[in-house]
Amino acid sequence: MADCDLCGVAIPTVCPVKVFSPKFENSYPEGVWKGLCGSCLEKAKKAYDEATESKKTGTFGKCNLCGAEGQLQDVEINIPSFSKGYELERKKICMKCLEQSSEAYENKDELLGEHH
Repeated sequence: MADCDLCGVAIPTVCPVKVFSPKFENSYPEGVWKGLCGSCLEKAKKAYDEATESKKTGTFGKCNLCGAEGQLQDVEINIPSFSKGYELERKKICMKCLEQSSEAYENKDELLGEHH
């Protein structure tokens, strides 16, 4: 079992997304792997598409995925909740992480080993 790094849901397999974390820049110069569930990956892809189409600048802050400070885009994530089923929460993600998430979304069947 693995936990999604955005919503925390535990599922058997998460989709790997390579992000460049400034905190681990010296230890892992190639980047670190974060795991996203299918729902979070889809929401990140949607946010990336919207940001590139409308050329949104976003808000300044700290990315919830890699920890870098910069311009961030809002991504609405479904956080599991025992009382309500799920709650919508806005996560702030930088464009680099959204771009990597978009690439992982395009290759998710290949990465997870699913064949149609």
